[in-house]
Amino acid sequence: MIKIIRNDQLDTQELNNLLSTIGWGMSSNEKLEQSLNLSWGWITAREEPSGELVGFVQILSDGIKHAYILRMLVAPDYQGQGIGTKIIDELMILLRENKINPILITKPTEESFYQKFGFVRETDRFISMLKWD
Repeated sequence: MIKIIRNDQLDTQELNNLLSTIGWGMSSNEKLEQSLNLSWGWITAREEPSGELVGFVQILSDGIKHAYILRMLVAPDYQGQGIGTKIIDELMILLRENKINPILITKPTEESFYQKFGFVRETDRFISMLKWD
């Protein structure tokens, strides 16, 4: 059974271990801790009864109007079981309760997943600008 939790107690090492399962692991748990401290919140997915962290999404927000969705992931062994959908469902409820609009940048291969939740590719009002060093 999977339990979805808002602002769950989170250990940076367990989060880093989850990030590592998809190649996003960080060399410094300190940097990850700093990133979490900047968060407006997060949602976790945990395997019950073990409590193993199997999914996560981080939310950065001004707390007034906009929220940037960051680091949405589910461990590879748990993908395809609806866990990502449960995480995003809970995220959307949280944002609606706070009247905050989500902003998301994703890969084209993940676009259809997010479309299920009402996300659309923006072409008229906003543009996405990136600078990679």
